[in-house]
Amino acid sequence: MSNEIDNSQEHDSQVDRPSNPAPMAVAADASPAAHKTWLIAVVASLALILAGGILHGQLSNRWGIPVDVVELGNKLQLIPTDIGPWKAGSELELPQSTLTLLECKGYLHRTYVHQGTGEVINVAVTFGPKGPIAVHTPEVCYSSRDVTQTNERTAVPMEYDGYKNTFWTLGFQANTIDKAKLSVAYAWSDGGDWVAAERPRFWRTDYLYKIQTATQAVGAKEDSTSDFMRVFLPELRKQMRTSKS
Repeated sequence: MSNEIDNSQEHDSQVDRPSNPAPMAVAADASPAAHKTWLIAVVASLALILAGGILHGQLSNRWGIPVDVVELGNKLQLIPTDIGPWKAGSELELPQSTLTLLECKGYLHRTYVHQGTGEVINVAVTFGPKGPIAVHTPEVCYSSRDVTQTNERTAVPMEYDGYKNTFWTLGFQANTIDKAKLSVAYAWSDGGDWVAAERPRFWRTDYLYKIQTATQAVGAKEDSTSDFMRVFLPELRKQMRTSKS
């Protein structure tokens, strides 16, 4: 009797146990609208991935440097060697390690000498991707040299080329017996105003220009930057691209 009851219970449990749904049952019941929505989502995702890859490839120069970027960089060499009372003293080369660090696509590095006073100013203009160009500042550059920063940087207007320019200016002093003083100015531009920017790497542009000057005190005059910029910036502007913003 006990065996009959056990067999009966086992038979009942087998009959009452629900069977697993067919693997495609849910898909078979899905509406055409659901399939269309799913397909659109997949296509959109693929498009975003592809667009991101193309953008990254362009920004990282994966497919080479655009020709117009190279031409823009080369144009910096067209800046005259004689500008007003200033005459080029020497052409300087940036070390290959610096060019690699900045991913520089073109630059100008010269000294100019004032023909009346003998004052000398060192000017460097670089052009390249905004990331590397933005982070290389005098505070970083001069920190590894035998000089001490003497004051905090200050934004100074230098509107000599028809633009509303502002430049960071700051001073350094040599850690030597003569305690020579050095005045430094720098700013960035996307082709528009020169800007004493707080965070230039977040600029909404692809490439940036950076200008940096350094001049040593001569006699009673400690800083000839403004006099130089008055004639140099209009010549530089002629060789720059126009801002896209």
